[in-house]
Amino acid sequence: MTDQDLLIKLSGFIFSFSNELNSQHVYNQLNGLRGFNAYIHKCETLNSVHKSNNVKKICARLLQYLDNYTKSINENDEYDICMLLSFWVYSRLFDILKSKGETYIYRVYAKFQSIWYGFIDDNLKNTNNKKCRPISDLAVYDDWRDRKELYEYCVDYYTFSQTLAGFPDRCKEFYKYVESKKALYAKFKNLCSSDKKKGCPEFYAKCEKYDPEKVLHTLPCHHVIMDERKAAALVTSQKRDTYPNTGANSEETPVGIVPVGVSQNSSGKTQTVENVGNILLGVVATTMTSGALYRFTPLGGVIRNGFGWNTNNMRNFNGGDNGLYDYASGSFNPYTGAGEEHYIGYHPA
Repeated sequence: MTDQDLLIKLSGFIFSFSNELNSQHVYNQLNGLRGFNAYIHKCETLNSVHKSNNVKKICARLLQYLDNYTKSINENDEYDICMLLSFWVYSRLFDILKSKGETYIYRVYAKFQSIWYGFIDDNLKNTNNKKCRPISDLAVYDDWRDRKELYEYCVDYYTFSQTLAGFPDRCKEFYKYVESKKALYAKFKNLCSSDKKKGCPEFYAKCEKYDPEKVLHTLPCHHVIMDERKAAALVTSQKRDTYPNTGANSEETPVGIVPVGVSQNSSGKTQTVENVGNILLGVVATTMTSGALYRFTPLGGVIRNGFGWNTNNMRNFNGGDNGLYDYASGSFNPYTGAGEEHYIGYHPA
């Protein structure tokens, strides 16, 4: 997956219209239910597999939703709300029990199905509407999250795409949303195009018509987006041609390239670096030699006397300060302490 594909994929979670999608509308209803405590007692059998108030609350919300909303479900509805309910239950269980492992979660979900079936038979058997049954094989596949995402997209695409005519400003954002499903469709297209079709979701046939490769060009803003991307690509190409060396290391000299007038020896160091080093060493050596000549030789005395600088005698017989070593600490200064025992004198022959 390229960086652009990843960016498109991530942007799919932050679209401004998310709460207006059919799937999210169902989930918001489930999460926002009040008064579900009246159904908690019907979920007590969950204690046999997992004792948790949070798990029982999920069960109670489900039963309340089934009791109040699914009575209006018809066979001719454009999508199967029972599929969304099953995905919602399993994803909520996963959020709470993921540390227990998928096998454990599946056992708890199996108990949910038992309660679900019992509630339908006991409370909704006299309705003429479609009986909303749980999806039993939901957790058989490890990629249940991808299946959930695919079904949600199928549920959401058609209804929301019809609103673009009245809200053209939303088209570009919706275009990115559809584009973010390309990798998802590529995966299931591969599964469902094989001879055995092993692992192909039953609902894929209904979702195939919403494949991004088939619908992106039908969106009203397709040509505008394509023109904008071509223009952006052209600008990038022109910058690359104008400034071919721009980049993270554009200000650094590339490895192996030596500036004009600078030679390079076999060790990989430039001659300029060596020359500078040699010059610095020469300066240090010259300075040290000059200091020694100045302080400790007859030539130094001649220089001092000639210029009137001889204000301090190196013999330091009286323990006085010596200008050359005034800065040094006691342990390194030869003229601190017993000056009479540590002096340097010169006696002409």
